[in-house]
Parts: sequence; C-alpha cells; structure tokens
Amino acid sequence: MELVRRFDGFLVDEIEAAEDKLSIKLDPHSKLYLLHLLKHLSESEDFFYSRIVGEKPLGVVVLEALHKNIFEKTRDLKAVGDLSLIFSGLYPEFLTRKLVDIDYFISLGRRSYHLLSESYSAYRSKQELFHLYSQLVADFLHLIEVLTEISSDLHFMDSLDLGKAFSRWEKTKVRRYLEILKEHQIHPMDEY
Repeated sequence: MELVRRFDGFLVDEIEAAEDKLSIKLDPHSKLYLLHLLKHLSESEDFFYSRIVGEKPLGVVVLEALHKNIFEKTRDLKAVGDLSLIFSGLYPEFLTRKLVDIDYFISLGRRSYHLLSESYSAYRSKQELFHLYSQLVADFLHLIEVLTEISSDLHFMDSLDLGKAFSRWEKTKVRRYLEILKEHQIHPMDEY
C-alpha cells in the first residue's frame, strides 16, 4: 500500500512540476483525470484498449462508435480520446511509425472527448460527465504539453530527430519541441 501511495505521489509531483515549468494551471478535473489515466496506464495490461480497438485505426473506431448503443459508444470514444492523449503527449515516438502525425491524433482526441460530452449533455443526471469531457476538450493541448514534459523527463522522447521536433513544433506549438530545437541552435521564425 505504501508503494502505491509513493507512486501516486510521484505522478502528482510530475504533473505539478510540468505545470510549474510550463506556467500552466490545469483545471482540477482535468488534472485528476490525467492522474487516473497515468495510473491506469501503469497498472493495466490492456491499457491500449486492444479489446476495443484491436488493429483498427482510431478514426475508424470513432466512426463505428457513432452507430453503437450509448454504452459501447461512450466506451469506444473514451478509449480513442485516452489513446490520442497518451500517444500525442507521453509516447510521441509511437506516432513515428504511423502514416499520420501528432496533429491528427490531437484532432481525433479532442473530437472524441467532444462527442463524449455531447453524449452526456442531454442527461440531467450526467451533467458532471458532460462538464468533465468538455473541460478535457478545452484543456487537451495543455494536457499534451504536461505529458510531453513528463515524457521528456522520463526519456521517452527522441530529442535528436530535429526534423520531427520541427514538424511537431509547427503542428502543435508544444514548448518542449521548441526547446529541443533551441538546444541545437535552431530558432523557428514563428516562435514568438
């Protein structure tokens, strides 16, 4: 039990350190969601939702979800939003092997959480979930920045591929990519 508490503390410290470094203040609900997402990632053998996603592209999962019952729809949309957030922020190197890049996953993740919030908006008893997923849409880029900082601290990122860093900087404006470029004396014209 003590080890679990220390690990939770480590995750909270990492999130808060990234917030401080980036001068970002996440909404408390978004922060708690991110903490639970990271805990789930560390604990689950099926975090990558292989039962839900399988080998399908995430965009196909979203399209198929729109034609499912409400329970399967929310499950599938949450899986796509969570995976898009994790891949875009914590494991950006995973995207290197994909035909699409980080901006696609950011758009897909935000869209998935937006569709989730819409699913809950009509239910008076589900307003907290509506607000949570609406907030995740609003905070999505900040969440990615925080996860990118954590990814960098844990050495999950390739900081030597300057072409990739430049491309991702242009598409996302995530500050960590700009820092990588500046470490190599590259200053994009649109950095200011």
